[in-house]
Amino acid sequence: MTGGNESCTAGPTSMSYLTCLTYILEEWTGVEDIGDYLSYAFYILWLLFPLVVVFVLPGVIVILFYVSILWLHIYKRKNEIKEAYSHDVWIGAREMLATIWDGHGRIWHGYELHGVENIPQGPGLVVFYHGATPVDYIYFSARLHIMNKRRCSVVADHFVFRLPG
Repeated sequence: MTGGNESCTAGPTSMSYLTCLTYILEEWTGVEDIGDYLSYAFYILWLLFPLVVVFVLPGVIVILFYVSILWLHIYKRKNEIKEAYSHDVWIGAREMLATIWDGHGRIWHGYELHGVENIPQGPGLVVFYHGATPVDYIYFSARLHIMNKRRCSVVADHFVFRLPG
């Protein structure tokens, strides 16, 4: 770069934006050959990306669990007075949490629910596998609530009740 207000594309030779960014960073930091450091940093990022993905998804799920619990406690405190005068104050809380968890399931996992019309109107039993966390049940009950406005009770392993919160 020749300095002043000139851009990287001005002058006798045009250069790519990445090369221009490298020159700008070299001038700004005073470090020569910053491109080598950046390529090494990108290599390390590429190398550690699977570990980041492995730890980010469970972290998001755990944070969403605690945000849901916190939101329910705030909702309960806010609506204690309304509870004496209305039929069910938890309708709004159920709708909000079902929407949050359904969105999470669709975005992170592409979760879809097929065959809802086969669930009987009366009592029924849905048996399914869950992995390390009971997130699939939460996605199922959220989607069922959004589609049919039905609640689903669960018989769960002791592990579910050992989750904090």
